[in-house]
Amino acid sequence: MTDIIRDDATRWRQLCQTAYFEFEPKTLLERVVEARGAVLDRIEDNLSKPTSGEQNELRNALETLSILQELAERDISELKSRVQSRSAGHARSRSVKSSEWT
Repeated sequence: MTDIIRDDATRWRQLCQTAYFEFEPKTLLERVVEARGAVLDRIEDNLSKPTSGEQNELRNALETLSILQELAERDISELKSRVQSRSAGHARSRSVKSSEWT
């Protein structure tokens, strides 16, 4: 039984660490979702026997994951805006070039 508890305790940490070091925004969002689920599961498991040290770590992990999620969503939004701007720029340049031929 303690092996299961120990595995749960290390699982959320491993998933958080994986998310912390992910640079690609879309993958980061996926890792944040997975890590957040593991943290929440661990919090739920510990409701009857909380340890203040781990509870603080879990709370900090949730805060960090929320910040990472916000940053990833912002990065994705900025990337979409750049792609749309480039697409609009190419469309304008094509229309200018085609009007030059007429």
